[in-house]
Amino acid sequence: MPIQTSRSFAGIVSGILVSALATAAAIADAPPLVTPPPRHVAWTAAGFDLKAGGPIVAAEPQARQVTRLLAREIQRLHRIDQTVVSDLPDQDTPAIRLVLADSPPGKAFLQKVFGQIQWPPERNPEEGYVLEVGPRETVILARSQRGLVYGCQTLLQLVEPTAAGAGKRLRGARIVDYPQLGFRAVHVCIFPNTELAAVRQMILLAARFKYNAVVIEPWASLTSKKRPETAYDNTYTPEQIRPLVELGQALGMEMIPMLNSWGHASGMRSRSSEHVVLDRYPQHKDLYEADGWSFCLSNPAVYDHLFDRYDELLELFAPARYFHLGLDEAWGHLGLKDSKEIRGDDPLKLIRSHLDKLHGYFARRNVQVLVWHDMFLERDHPQLGRQSPANSFPPFNTHLALPTLPRDVIIAAWNYTATDQWPVPKYFSDQGFPVVVCPWKTKRNTIALVDTAKKHDLLGHLATTWDSLDVCQPSVAEAGVLAWTAPGYKLNIPFDHWLAAIRALPICDLPKLEETFVPAR
Repeated sequence: MPIQTSRSFAGIVSGILVSALATAAAIADAPPLVTPPPRHVAWTAAGFDLKAGGPIVAAEPQARQVTRLLAREIQRLHRIDQTVVSDLPDQDTPAIRLVLADSPPGKAFLQKVFGQIQWPPERNPEEGYVLEVGPRETVILARSQRGLVYGCQTLLQLVEPTAAGAGKRLRGARIVDYPQLGFRAVHVCIFPNTELAAVRQMILLAARFKYNAVVIEPWASLTSKKRPETAYDNTYTPEQIRPLVELGQALGMEMIPMLNSWGHASGMRSRSSEHVVLDRYPQHKDLYEADGWSFCLSNPAVYDHLFDRYDELLELFAPARYFHLGLDEAWGHLGLKDSKEIRGDDPLKLIRSHLDKLHGYFARRNVQVLVWHDMFLERDHPQLGRQSPANSFPPFNTHLALPTLPRDVIIAAWNYTATDQWPVPKYFSDQGFPVVVCPWKTKRNTIALVDTAKKHDLLGHLATTWDSLDVCQPSVAEAGVLAWTAPGYKLNIPFDHWLAAIRALPICDLPKLEETFVPAR
């Protein structure tokens, strides 16, 4: 009897072990969860072993910069040191290769896979990439440096244990990928209580989810040589901010400065009840309206003030192709101030002149501007009024400035509560403006606005974070996935996946990937 019980128990144990091994094999065979999900992917059985000293190869200078980024991330995330080289004497050596599509190696690879993939991508081809993982060679091909970075972000998600469990390999695959929306940005504020490590982490997270732009608004937290009164003492210097700019540039993103140039002239959030200038330097009161909330547009000295600050920000963010002017909520958080001394006899004419001056400054520098939408929408519009923070009303009627606003101005349409199709972005698009939608913090709001952008084929999205930089990390990731994917994509990704991606970015000792950055010559 004891022997029979022992044999029965052994059989049970054997069955459990077989079941466990089968489950482990099934998990190992399951494709990895890649986010944003690639447009076209074929998984293959043959992977690529990652070995210490294994070469990452790129011949072109643009691609070599990305090889350095990839090598540093493989080391940081997987503790494997790779060798970065521009060529291999022995072409049979297993290697990871990064190639530009128009280069001789790129053309040879495309000839090799001709008829097996669709290239170039049907949408946003400058940001598309091909990633092929085979047993002897892994190739990332793209038209641009940015596309190569996106291929690397996908490659890093294909790393898995080898069958023996003693090392790491890349999962075998052939991927062709490209984004749906052309402008995918996150807006980051630097308040006097913001740690730059948090800004660094958000830039890294944005790159992980294939964003191509970061807007940084420094508020009263960046010292100014020309206008020192506009920042608090003992705050950040341009020398401290510049590495963050270079980090984003190294990761293939547009780094966009922002200065609110009408409302929010206090330099602080409305809830702080502080004014960075007037609380300390009341001699500058003529630059502002009576309550200090908005700039006094009837005072010509405003433009010397703004242009000095623009000059410094453009130098800090160089080379900058975009600038965010803000211009929202100019009515003031304490109520509209109707003063002819400030507004003049024709406030609409004054506002149009203000817009012309600002646009002209940036147009002369080949910089495209973004503005918040709300001052250009009539509060009592019969269809759109009250559906957004619509703040144009008599006698100012700022919405009447919209017809004369140049059509290269990007309208940033923000709404933080909409959870269904929101008609305002389409309204501005129908007027001929490029439009980006701007959600904040919640999943349903993010889905609604980004789906609206895809439905109407808008320029893109600008995820906002405001005073919730850490809380917004999951929604920024979600917006990145939605902006990349085709219309109709359902965001059914486990929340733990967002957390895993965020936790891959350590709390301290964040990587200084800007050190790989080599400005184009």
